[in-house]
Amino acid sequence: MQVIKIDENYQAVEESIIALGNFDGVHLAHKKLLLKLVSESKKLNLKSSILIFKNHTKDTIYNKKQRLLTSNKQKFEMLRNIGIDIIYEIIFDDSIMKISPVEFIEKFLYKNLKARGIVAGYDYKFGYMAKGDIELLKNLSLKNNIKNFIIDAVIFDGIIVSSSTIRNFIEDGNIEMANKLLGYNYTITGKIIHGKNLGTKNGYPTANIQIDTNYVIPKFGVYDSDIKIKNKVYKAASNIGKNPTIENNGLRIESHILNFNKNIYGETVDLILLKFLRPESKFLNIDELFEKIKEDVNKVKNRI
Repeated sequence: MQVIKIDENYQAVEESIIALGNFDGVHLAHKKLLLKLVSESKKLNLKSSILIFKNHTKDTIYNKKQRLLTSNKQKFEMLRNIGIDIIYEIIFDDSIMKISPVEFIEKFLYKNLKARGIVAGYDYKFGYMAKGDIELLKNLSLKNNIKNFIIDAVIFDGIIVSSSTIRNFIEDGNIEMANKLLGYNYTITGKIIHGKNLGTKNGYPTANIQIDTNYVIPKFGVYDSDIKIKNKVYKAASNIGKNPTIENNGLRIESHILNFNKNIYGETVDLILLKFLRPESKFLNIDELFEKIKEDVNKVKNRI
């Protein structure tokens, strides 16, 4: 898979069928769209390509950082596994934002990126102020002899699968439903840093995870989780929150890893969230806190 960093004047070398979207999370609905892209590209003997904005479109539109389901690295790895040939990566800035819907299709996609087919979701919007919709896409495609493939909504348990819906489930602590709509378990990647060693002193050492991606932060509390270290997966009881019994100062992500005692400071790990166990609580003292942690660890240990 090629990743090509472009600007609005970039001229593609070869023709392709191109998919449009932010693809944050690469969830079940995205996968349906992307598999259609790959299959149609093969039928037409063209490359499969995706136009991806390096930053989320809402970062620029609302001047506020959007919480993400996946880092770009995670996203690209999933796209590679699906079989995408080319990713065109562009920064969504004021200049791109102000391109009219017609210019976006006719000049940017058709002329510059040599798109000979377009795959998009049923609710896709494009161009300045999101004035372009699927009907306009169909009309412009017909005018320019571009094939288009519009993907219907994917519905799971009566819920339309979308990135925003999944974000809401995660923020509400319903990690199990979020995982169902994603099609995999929500994963936060970060680096192990030094903590205060309070857990070690009380028999439950924790790995403190520092994240550098603006991930969607789950509801504060304790989670049944797995942690992946150097391609090996371990059970873990993980707390996400502010640790109110100790300090109540800033976000902390800490995992007690079962049957593990190696030095992993500086290692990059994947925290895989499986189930919400309980809300974060402020206990009367340290002893009460660690009694509860013991219960949490036993629940994780007994997971089938």
